[in-house]
Amino acid sequence: MNINIAYLNDSFLPMEEIHISPDDRGFLFADGIYEVVRWYPGFFYDLESHMERLKKGLKKILITWKDADSFPAIAQKLIENNNLTESNALIYLQVTRGVAPRRHSFPSPAIPPTVFASAKSFTPESFDNESGIGVLPGEDIRWKKCNIKSIALLPNVLSYQSALEAGFSEFVFIRDDFFTECSHSNIFFVVDDTLYTHPESDYILSGITRKNVIRIAQKTGIKVIEEPMHKSRAEEITEIFITNTSGEITPVIRLGKNLVGDGKPGPLTRILKELFRSEICMMKGSNGKKM
Repeated sequence: MNINIAYLNDSFLPMEEIHISPDDRGFLFADGIYEVVRWYPGFFYDLESHMERLKKGLKKILITWKDADSFPAIAQKLIENNNLTESNALIYLQVTRGVAPRRHSFPSPAIPPTVFASAKSFTPESFDNESGIGVLPGEDIRWKKCNIKSIALLPNVLSYQSALEAGFSEFVFIRDDFFTECSHSNIFFVVDDTLYTHPESDYILSGITRKNVIRIAQKTGIKVIEEPMHKSRAEEITEIFITNTSGEITPVIRLGKNLVGDGKPGPLTRILKELFRSEICMMKGSNGKKM
C-alpha cells in the first residue's frame, strides 16, 4: 500500500497525520493563497514563473513566508517521497496567514504562516479533450482582485458546477460584456488568424501556461493581441481554446448554444498544441530547460 506523504510546516508526514487547526485563518477566512505546479517525468514546468507569482501573491495579501525559496526543494522531495518521478503529477501548495483566535484583523504580533503542500499523480485533462469541449458563458461574480491566486474560490466553484450541470466542461466569465477568463483556465480567441486574450489585469489570473502559449505563438509568427474580447464579436470568432496547468491547451468547440467555427479544433489551436507538446518533449531531453 502506497503512503501519501505531504508537507506541513517543515515536516514531511503521511497525509493521515496532517492536522490543521480549526483556528487557521485559511479555514476561517480563506486568508491565503495557493499554487499548483506540474511535474512532467523529470522536471517541473516553468517553476521559475510559479515562484514569481507565489511571491507576488504573498506580498499582495501581506503574508510573510520567509522560507518561500524553499518551495522548489519541498516540491522535489514530495515527488521523490511519493514515487512520482516517472509520472505526470501535480504539486499543490497552500500558504495561509496562520493560526490565531478568530478576529477580522491580522494577528498582532504577526504569527508564522501555515504552509501545506501535497503531491498526486493525475491523467492530463488534454488526454480526454482532444476533440474539444463546450464552455458556458455567464456573469463574472468574482471579486475585483482575480490576479491574486486566492484560496477563496467559492464563485469559481459555483460557476463551474453550474456549467457541469448544464452539460458543459468549463464556465467562461463575462464582466462588463467582455470575456475575462474561465473558472480555472485562461481563454484565447481567434479572429482573422489573430490570437486574442484578455490582458493581464485585476480581472484575470496571470496563468503560467497562458504566458508560455503567448511566447510560443509570437515566436512562431502568430499575431497575438492582448485585449478583451467583447461578447458582441462572438460570431466573428473562428477558434477558441483554454489553457491551464493540468490541461495545457484544450480546444473549445461550443460557446454556450453555438458552435465555434465548424465545430472542430481549429488550425491555430492544433498548431499551438503541437508546438507546446514538442517543446515539452525537447525539455525532457534537456533537464526541463526551454529550448
